[in-house]
Parts: sequence; C-alpha cells; structure tokens
Amino acid sequence: MPLNVTGLPGLSMRFGTSREGLPINVQLVGSWQAETTILHAASGLEGVNPVGSLHASL
Repeated sequence: MPLNVTGLPGLSMRFGTSREGLPINVQLVGSWQAETTILHAASGLEGVNPVGSLHASL
C-alpha cells in the first residue's frame, strides 16, 4: 500500500550526492501520530548531513 494513504507521518530529505551528481534522499516514517518523533529524528540528521550546507541558486 502506498505510504501516503496509510496515515503514517513521514518525510524525505536530501542526505547525499551520488558519483553522477544526483541527489540521494533518506525517508523517515513513523508510527501513528508520531509527527514529533519524525521531526526530532530529521533534526538530528540535519546535524550530520554531508550536504546540509548546499542551497539552490536563485
């Protein structure tokens, strides 16, 4: 079943770059009504994210 119809909280964030220069993402999925847990985990990942300082040029 696709995740978006399960009602479970989830997020995806960039966490690296392949040798070809393509973005690599990590997806976090929590249990029912665990939005806070997902956001805390994502915050921790941001601290060790190797591409966290990259920003799109506008």
